[in-house]
Amino acid sequence: MELDVILQKISTIPPTSLAAALAALFITILYFALKGRGLPPGPRGLPYFGYWPFLSNSKCHLELEAVRKKYGNVFSFTSTGRLFINLATIKVIREACVSKSECFGDRMTSFNLLTSMFGDGVLGLNGEAWRNVRKFFLVQLKERSTKSIKTSLSGNLYESINSTINDLKAKKGEPVNIIEILTHKCNAILRLTVFGDVGATEEQVRRFNELYAVSISTILPKTMLLTGTFAKYFLFPFMPNFSAAEKCLKEQTKLLYEIINEHKATYDENNLRDIIDDYYHEKDKRTKKGDPTAKYFTDECLAGTLAQFVGDGVLSVAAFVSLLMKTLLEYPEEQEKVYKEIVSVIGTDRHPTIEDKSQLTYFNAYLMESLRKGEFFNFFPSQECTKETTVSGYRIPKGAILLVNFYSAHNDPNIYEEPEKFNPSRFIQKEGKQRADLPISFGIGKRACLGEGYTMMQVFLLITTIIQNFQLSLPEGAESKHALEEFNASSLLMCAKPRDHK
Repeated sequence: MELDVILQKISTIPPTSLAAALAALFITILYFALKGRGLPPGPRGLPYFGYWPFLSNSKCHLELEAVRKKYGNVFSFTSTGRLFINLATIKVIREACVSKSECFGDRMTSFNLLTSMFGDGVLGLNGEAWRNVRKFFLVQLKERSTKSIKTSLSGNLYESINSTINDLKAKKGEPVNIIEILTHKCNAILRLTVFGDVGATEEQVRRFNELYAVSISTILPKTMLLTGTFAKYFLFPFMPNFSAAEKCLKEQTKLLYEIINEHKATYDENNLRDIIDDYYHEKDKRTKKGDPTAKYFTDECLAGTLAQFVGDGVLSVAAFVSLLMKTLLEYPEEQEKVYKEIVSVIGTDRHPTIEDKSQLTYFNAYLMESLRKGEFFNFFPSQECTKETTVSGYRIPKGAILLVNFYSAHNDPNIYEEPEKFNPSRFIQKEGKQRADLPISFGIGKRACLGEGYTMMQVFLLITTIIQNFQLSLPEGAESKHALEEFNASSLLMCAKPRDHK
């Protein structure tokens, strides 16, 4: 009976209208069928929100790993209307970010937390603007990092390390928040390295990082997967701490422009004081030559890049160093192996220098294994596909976002034997056996992290000097927490007992 009624109603529809409706339906079905053709497999999720509601902040990396086990090392999912391509092995990450970098050269173009944090800085630039500005800042960081270790035992970096050792000795083995101590020291190192003695005051850098700590509190695993206008206006505003983070972001931006405007008002091309003066000097040189790339050296680009440098160069470096040291607390036998190598190679009469790095084979292996096992950043929404291509045989359409999954890549049993075990020896070359692939914690390819060299220099010198002088342990009754939890709380308690070098 119901079928007869339906057929009767259809018969009343004009043939042309019925044909148009059927054609539209056919085209819609065909469009979605072709749109999904050749894509990596993956979970469906909900309309528009995609798979995002099924993920959690605390276990997001494990939930994505479970999806990988079901669908493979290259899988796709959607979140707030955008297609994400999860890359779960170093091999496929290299294919996309190195071999096919011409197809994945840009950062996400739609709104996301990273673009809101760093504005028009080098992190969010694309194309010719990115190439020119990035090259300038790469050279600047390299030169300024070198100046910070002018000679074997001088320079502001070594001075800050000596101050760290003295502060820890004063605690006499009592529990200490190592992240808090290192944040203060990294603040001084960053200020002198980037701004010199007069470019910015210690109070300005300290205040910026107080604001920055609140601003980045909203950057969590799940929120990194949110993009677009809808998320900007209807999801982020209802998240915890978002209004406070937004307020602090405005304050820190205002602070940076105060520093920048002060430099512009007192700029003297014959007396370049710091990285800001060098930036405007570079712009002036290009302008005088008639070089059109001078237009990329804007105030907005400088402010966005400084926000990343100052924030990550202090808080992130301090937390990164501390959380790598966390493995020494969890594996005391590794701590003693590293200590014995330091004493054997360097001794106890002087502190380690950057020249010692190549001689500390086991320490370097420990560092690589700590990076591999570390859960500082488990994944990162990296480049956007600018030209349709394939990865591992799957079609990757223009506009898709690469999700570089460090956790899965660093736990690949095909590369790392028994990946669940902490084993630095896997990174020591043995005769007749291939060394495991080095971790890719800072990314790979053209879009790799700008500050890797600056960060790892501090990591090496701080950790080796602390181990040389102290035996580290967890306070009595304390339990080791998840790395992300300690990073967000800016708290890692440990006891540093001075070693007897007599």
